[in-house]
Amino acid sequence: MTAACPVEDRLAIQDLLVAYAHAVDSLHDLDGICEVFVEDAVFDLSGIGFPSLNGQSEIRQFFADTFAAMAAHAHYLTNFAITAYDGDTASVRAYVIGMGKYKAGGGITVHGRYYFDVARTGAGWKARRYTMDFLIPPEG
Repeated sequence: MTAACPVEDRLAIQDLLVAYAHAVDSLHDLDGICEVFVEDAVFDLSGIGFPSLNGQSEIRQFFADTFAAMAAHAHYLTNFAITAYDGDTASVRAYVIGMGKYKAGGGITVHGRYYFDVARTGAGWKARRYTMDFLIPPEG
């Protein structure tokens, strides 16, 4: 049975997802992205046609490559829901609208959901696993 999530933990977990979106939208904050995740995190975008990555070094390289191709990013998160909680681990779902402009021209808009499995660590809540899916197939 899932325990009730105290509001302090709920807000801290939501803040973790906001920190992720903020770092991604910076187009340079690789450290900020990695700080969201535990060292051996699984970053699995195979459900949307990208690779599944293991660990902060693979996550860092993925975003270094992404940033090299992008001129602008904007991610908006909403509809946060704690879907599991036991005191030291939790799962959260959030809706995302993500927009990007490519340096080479053109852009993409994504309407989807983020799924994060998180754990309480000595440094606060950190993501152990991240996946996403699309609510509307992307165009562009």
